[in-house]
Amino acid sequence: MEELDKMKKILIIDNDPSYVVPLRTALTKAGYEVTCWEDGQKAMEMVRNLPADMVISEVELPQFNGHEFFKEMRSNPSLKSIPYLFISNQKRVDDRIKSIELGVDDYIPKPFFVEEVVARVDALFAELSQFNEAQSQTERGFSGSLLEMNLVDLLQTLELGKKSAIIRLSHDSREGFVYVKDGEVIDATLEDQPPEQSLLTMFAWNIGRFVVEMIPVTRERRVQKSNKELIMAGMRQINQWEQLKKGLPPLDTIVGRTGLNSYEDLSEEEKEILSSIGGAKKISDIIEQSRFNDVTSLALIKSLYQKGYLEETEDNFVSHTNNYLARLKQRTSQAKSPRERVAAIIANVFKNSNHDNSRTEQPFSEKRQLPDRRRYGRRREDRLKESNPIHLTKSDLLMIRERLS
Repeated sequence: MEELDKMKKILIIDNDPSYVVPLRTALTKAGYEVTCWEDGQKAMEMVRNLPADMVISEVELPQFNGHEFFKEMRSNPSLKSIPYLFISNQKRVDDRIKSIELGVDDYIPKPFFVEEVVARVDALFAELSQFNEAQSQTERGFSGSLLEMNLVDLLQTLELGKKSAIIRLSHDSREGFVYVKDGEVIDATLEDQPPEQSLLTMFAWNIGRFVVEMIPVTRERRVQKSNKELIMAGMRQINQWEQLKKGLPPLDTIVGRTGLNSYEDLSEEEKEILSSIGGAKKISDIIEQSRFNDVTSLALIKSLYQKGYLEETEDNFVSHTNNYLARLKQRTSQAKSPRERVAAIIANVFKNSNHDNSRTEQPFSEKRQLPDRRRYGRRREDRLKESNPIHLTKSDLLMIRERLS
């Protein structure tokens, strides 16, 4: 356990020493700072004064109602994100269903092994840490290849999400910036070009990288056209690109010059592109290193290819084999295609900003999704609203756990 985890403070609310004492000892040995409630103490004040990082409580005590206390915590903005774990002597399934329906993070029936409780506590803190890291990354932004998401895709995503961000695009040695405020493009910079010309140039970048930083943008508006007009212009560039790709081999194909040396039918731009190909090069590398924009470069390469000045080389077999092995290794290690990655990025951008609303205000549906709670717990599922192909009713869940206990 990391040093940061050892400083976590846990409040135990129970008056049965046969459970409290061994549980406190086990949690202390695991590196947690444990405080125990005593009869007559005000639990809410204890949570505020610690401040507690987790609460473990009995459901029903003579001077304490766990359900009401849990609702009170979830209705308090400063306390509602604290993980909460119920331990209870309740034997009736209906009583336990009621606890689960409230949205508690975990529920452990008595009698229990203290090792299991410690494992559940570790898992809840680990999930919360992962969630905070994912949320932090989402708030900061995301990055990727322009082959996965081009500038039009990025602008449409930010527009629908009404997000503010700075987009940094890299293309060979060139770097441009697009400033988006509440989903609207307000400025763009690329070298000494005017804002709208900068955007048109960057719309044509289909090879390179992007970085989206999700931060407030206070820059003055210099782009007068609406998002719709800008995106339409970008779509025209993309359509041109897709049309030009037809009749050409894939952009990772390695091409070289043929034996033709009669350049009478070539334009000056075509000659410039041809002279830049000293040996065998990928089509994508030729485009990236050209001084022309991507669409123009691709059009010139296609013309040279069709006129017989460029041809595929024998290096393609080795290149395609290496690319295949690299893709196979990548799929094996992360099992995500570019399409799935884009879907994940968009899902993060559109994540409901009200995801942390109190669970007591959003009752669970009749069907609940069930991950392996011993391994993953409930918080990540409930707060991130991730889907799961396995569905059980609450009573199904409790009956299964009754059988296993």
